[in-house]
Amino acid sequence: MAWDLKDEKPVGQYADTHELKGHQPYYRLMHRVDPAAAEKLMETVWASHVLDWSRLDYNRHASLKKPCRPQWDHAFDRRIEVPFPAAGSNLSFCNVTPPLLHAGVMLGLLAGDDDALAWTRRLACRWQEGRDPTTGLCGGQLSYREHDRAQDALGHVHPTINEAKIVAGYHQLSRYHHLPLVQMQAADALIAAGGKRAELGRDLAAWAWQDLTVYWQRSFDPASGQFVALTTDGTPLRWKEARSDYYVPSSFAPRSPDGTIFWASAMAYRMTRDEGHWQMTRELARRLGLGDLAADGKGAADDWPRIEASDWRLIYGLLEIRRAEAKGFGPSLAAARQVAGNLLKTQAASGLFPRPGRRYARTGDEIPLALLHLAAAVEGKQYLLPPPVYDQRFFHCEYHGDLDEHQKKRADKRTYDNYVYYGS
Repeated sequence: MAWDLKDEKPVGQYADTHELKGHQPYYRLMHRVDPAAAEKLMETVWASHVLDWSRLDYNRHASLKKPCRPQWDHAFDRRIEVPFPAAGSNLSFCNVTPPLLHAGVMLGLLAGDDDALAWTRRLACRWQEGRDPTTGLCGGQLSYREHDRAQDALGHVHPTINEAKIVAGYHQLSRYHHLPLVQMQAADALIAAGGKRAELGRDLAAWAWQDLTVYWQRSFDPASGQFVALTTDGTPLRWKEARSDYYVPSSFAPRSPDGTIFWASAMAYRMTRDEGHWQMTRELARRLGLGDLAADGKGAADDWPRIEASDWRLIYGLLEIRRAEAKGFGPSLAAARQVAGNLLKTQAASGLFPRPGRRYARTGDEIPLALLHLAAAVEGKQYLLPPPVYDQRFFHCEYHGDLDEHQKKRADKRTYDNYVYYGS
């Protein structure tokens, strides 16, 4: 949905329904403008999406018309087994957790709301409770439906499977590429606040480090350089045998490393200086075309082997490594400059950054902000910028025009704005 500024009303395919996935608004600015409204928004993010407070089951959808308040005083059952069956047809996708966690942390930091922080801890704990006791792996949902789409696709080869027990596809990305990064970014803010906030921050960070370590040890295949698809008990997913419906076999295919997992790994190394996280970060850098970050370098872009990569997320990961380096402009900064140079080649005369093969560009594109962070690091002015955060936002709706096949979503009348206008 979107908001019609002229008529002051929600509009869209489902104008009374909000879908929450990945977005982390800049609440600090909102709170400076209007504290009461910002706090109400953060509270409503929790109140509208949490459906069962005793178990902390939630859904990605929420009604815009139903007034609600967070039930911070609700009883909470710490003893249930996770994952658990959902009471209805809701889907507790992991990618709903970052905006819930972000809103809870910001309520604690900006409004002094200890109840919000307590429930944020409970939410993060649920994802730790969902880990298999033997492998340490966790799926991408806290709850699962009685009629489960993963069961439809793979039940004939994995009889006990459900969507909360797969480390594959978008479940894998949200659980292990996105959530650890969000937790560490929240941890930085909480630790800086000190006191009891810092205790929560240290726990969030420690859980993120453990998750990244387990994911690397269990899922990464050095031979292929990919993260293989698994069930949470460590069984390789027989993804090629999946039946096609909501999912198709390629939905569960192995995943190549991306800029987000590199960013998360680099941040884990910066926070821990742990050799395991450093080896993971080096290997990911090599797989993503950045070269060997352990090599000696003088810091100038010309002194570093030619880099073709142009993923803006790599800049943030390299800046995390830069913060961990003892002194001087090491190879991480040289590599970041080359990535930035590649990105600058895509800039249009308007100043905007249309993605390859696209005519249009989003004014909210991530590339300029990443370049600004790099410029601040080069000039030693990082303190002038708020720290970067993982963020994801998009329109997912019907498009009333002609679409090419690659712009269509399988078995769905809807498409994504990046398919049609902006590029990924």
